[in-house]
Amino acid sequence: MNLDNSLIDFFKQRWYNFKLFDRNLIIYLALLSVLILIFGRNIDHWTFLFLLHLSFIILLFMLIPWLDKQKGPFFKFIRYWYIIIGLPYLYYDIGLYVHLIFSDIFDKIILFQEIWAFGTMPNIWLQQYVTPVLTEIMQVSYGIYWITIPLGGFIFYLRHQYDLYERLLHYVTFTFFFSYFCFIFFPVAGPRFVLADQITVSYEGLFLTKLLRGFVKDFGFRGGAFPSSHVAIAVVILIYIWHFKPKIAIGVFLPLVIALSLATVYGQYHYFTDVLAGLILGLVVGMWGGYKTKAQIDSQGFEN
Repeated sequence: MNLDNSLIDFFKQRWYNFKLFDRNLIIYLALLSVLILIFGRNIDHWTFLFLLHLSFIILLFMLIPWLDKQKGPFFKFIRYWYIIIGLPYLYYDIGLYVHLIFSDIFDKIILFQEIWAFGTMPNIWLQQYVTPVLTEIMQVSYGIYWITIPLGGFIFYLRHQYDLYERLLHYVTFTFFFSYFCFIFFPVAGPRFVLADQITVSYEGLFLTKLLRGFVKDFGFRGGAFPSSHVAIAVVILIYIWHFKPKIAIGVFLPLVIALSLATVYGQYHYFTDVLAGLILGLVVGMWGGYKTKAQIDSQGFEN
């Protein structure tokens, strides 16, 4: 009995000392582990994957307190940035579970409602405007997404505004993990898979398009289109930064969000509905996060 209480106290103490984004990751891994345990027989190697995620949780409970005790800028950087460094793996990992519950995809629902709303598929309609120059611009805009997260983080981290950084990462990871569960409960392949026979133009650019499209082809997966996590995350960062650095938000992140949103449909990566869902998710989380953080600044007085 005493051993059980000691173990509970051990995890409680570490939990209360975790940062918000640490907790987001642990909750995400725990919920995903439960889903694997319940539905894992629909995928290969489910036992190994279940134990792997439990191991990750235990590792976080051991590693994070150790990092908190270390001195020096290197360990501080790892402490604050480990989750951003690990995002590519988490994205790869969720691709293993898009058919954890449902073996089918739900693109037909989106196709039906977009044809009903627009009379045609926006993805197909946009093909008439495809040119090498525009393709290059759109593909680079799509690729720039991967620097928006570290760029948004550095705005606060390099100014030693660690509280603002932590809360930004909290809302970014929340949005990521919410999107990932949407992939599991509502898998949508996306137009580049489902509408492949209707894509009649060649997406040839000028310099970087071939490399960037090849990267997406190699590392993307079929089933993670709804909502557009790219758009959702970019909007969260835009809205959050707008609360504290409005000039940077409007001058840097707003053009990126607009270009990214257009590029996802133009490049056949997402349906218009995916982008709209990502936009709504990003606005809700970004506004919620920005206002809540503002209120915490007023009440607690940490550096703005």
